[in-house]
This record gives sequence, C-alpha cells and structure tokens, in this order.
Amino acid sequence: MDKHLSETDQKMLLKEEEKRWPNIEVPVTLSNYFGKLTKPELSTIRMNLGIKGASSLKKQELIDVLVEQIPTALPNLLLAFDETRYQILKHLADRGGQGNTLLEAHQLDYFKTRGILCSGTYEGNKTLVMPQEVLACFKRVDNSSYRDQIRKNTEWIKLTQGLLYYYGVLSLNELERQINQQTGSRIKLGEYTEILQEAVSFYEELQTDTYGYSNSIVLDTDKVKNEQESRSQLPFYPFTKSQLLHAGAPNFVDRNASYQAFVLFIRKNYSISLDEADFIVEECVDAIRNGQAPTEVFKLLQQLLEIKELDIVKAFMEHIANLHNNTRQWVLKGYTPHQLAPSSEAPTETLVAKSNVIEFAAKTKVGRNDPCPCGSGKKYKKCCGR
Repeated sequence: MDKHLSETDQKMLLKEEEKRWPNIEVPVTLSNYFGKLTKPELSTIRMNLGIKGASSLKKQELIDVLVEQIPTALPNLLLAFDETRYQILKHLADRGGQGNTLLEAHQLDYFKTRGILCSGTYEGNKTLVMPQEVLACFKRVDNSSYRDQIRKNTEWIKLTQGLLYYYGVLSLNELERQINQQTGSRIKLGEYTEILQEAVSFYEELQTDTYGYSNSIVLDTDKVKNEQESRSQLPFYPFTKSQLLHAGAPNFVDRNASYQAFVLFIRKNYSISLDEADFIVEECVDAIRNGQAPTEVFKLLQQLLEIKELDIVKAFMEHIANLHNNTRQWVLKGYTPHQLAPSSEAPTETLVAKSNVIEFAAKTKVGRNDPCPCGSGKKYKKCCGR
C-alpha cells in the first residue's frame, strides 16, 4: 500500500484488492470464469482481443462468442508480449496453469481484461489461474520462434521507454528513426505500434498523445514539443543503446550524484527512511523535468517537509539548483543544463543561445528583507521565508 495516499484512497484500494481475490475453484474454464463477470467486463475483454460483431449481444450470447473465438484471437495478442509478460505466463503454465506471482494491481488487471488470467483464493491462498483454453493456447505457441519474437519485442519496448524517459515526447516517425538506428534494422511500423500499445497498458510508463508517444510523467506535451522545436539546431542527445535499455526498465530513476547528495542531505536533517527521502527527491526531479522553476520545486518541498531555519533554506536551494543543472531535461532533448552551458566543453555548446543553468551563490545570512536566495526577486519574507 502506498503510504503517500490519503486514508480514503487507501481504504478504496483495500476494497478493490479484496474484490480481486474471491473464493475460486481450480481448474477454471473460460465459460465458468466469464459467467462470474458483468457484461461491461466481458465487453472490455472482447474489445481488447479485437473480437468484432458482438457488441449488441446479450451476456450469455457474448460469453459463447468469447469462448469460441478466444483460442483464435489470443495468439495475436501473445505475439505482442515481452519477456516480463511471457515469464509470468510461463511460470504459471509450468505449474499446470496456476500459482502465485507478485503483480502490481494494474498488471493483474491487464491480464484479466484480456481473459488471460483470473485471480482468487484457493485453499486459503491467493492464486492466479490460467483458464484451461488459455493454457492450451499458450503451450501451442511457446516454441523457439515465439521466444525469438519475445526477445525482439522486449528490446523494442525497453528502447522506446528509455528514449521517452530522456526525451519526454517523440513523434512516431522520430521513434521509428531512433529504433531503426539503435537496432540496426528497419522495424515494421504496424507491428511496432501494436506491441507498443500493449506495453502502454501493461507498464503504464508511456502514454499516447497528439504527437505520438510521451513519458507518462509529462504534464504538458505541447510545451515540451514546442521547446524542443525551438531548438531545431540542437540534436537529440546521443544516448548509447546500453543507456536506453537501462533507462527502459520499469520504474527507472536516474539517480546521479546530485540526486544522491540531495537524498543524503534530507536524511541527515530529517528522521525519515531512505525510501521516503528518495521519493521526495524523485518528486523534485519530475517537477524539474516538467519545467518547474526552483522556487516552485522549493514550494513542493515545503509541502513534504518542515523547512524553517534560514541555513536549511539556503542549503535546500543549493541542492535544488545543483539537481536542476544536472538533470537531463526533456525540453533540452536529453541534455543537462550544465552540458549546454557556455563554459561546458561539450561540442554542442554553440548550438543554444541560453543554457538555463541556475547559479546559486548563498549568503552567509539571509535577512527578512533581503532578496530571497531562491532567485524569485522577491524579499525573503514574502517568498520562501513566509
């Protein structure tokens, strides 16, 4: 349970979790599994599997159509899986189609809304079950050719997630160019988008938008895209394939030296866990990548921590400035402000007129009527000292 959620949200999640694990009999067939679902739930499965011509059917009629057509429709979906989803099904299939593996709630819902898995409590244990027809279908497709497809899908998905982690927003054409470059071969765009759409649903790391795809943390895709286009002479930062694959792992965070120093500073001054301090700094990074100024980042911190002493305020602003200058930013096409600073030795320094590096020279003491050290231009008493 996420400790940062409100009490109401936590109670709601607990109720949803209880609904996921009703008593269940094993083995399970598609017919008896679907019989316990509502018609809207069945319709969702139908749409996710691309089964057409059944939208106006009554519930039992829809169940009959799904039971008949899923064995034919399912192989196309399985061909869009990556290593993570494959291993989940392989783990269960090797155990007769049932067992338990740790999945996030949205990942479990992904499988359930495609008719692939059902969940319940069996003999007192939380159990995931593949309906018998799904188990048979998976065993039919699980061969060396299928596993080669899985490896290719995995590479495409990780590269895409890595690209959008660092660049924020990319058009489909730009993604195609980047993937072709990184893999050394031309992708089939239709196949690529099908694989990507399934990954969007399973991982929730990406989102579709009017431009193509973006990182799920991006709040304003128009702003990011416009800023990138205003730097037409600046090429996208040339990440290596290894860097992109690393950044494409689920829940990746670029914990650079500035990031780690900020975490240590917070832990030194506050009695909180490493996970809590890391969460706070990750929130700061997300705010920076979404274009928030240091003053806005500081106000975010004030919502999470009690910051009163002037020396602590100055130290926080120094860490914010350092974090900003060393964070790879979407509007800078994957560069950090430091890399584009006029004093930088980076070969691209002449391509931008403004580096956006934040310089922070802290005074030894900040008076109530002195300019705020955050750089807002306001007096300290009317800004961070309020």
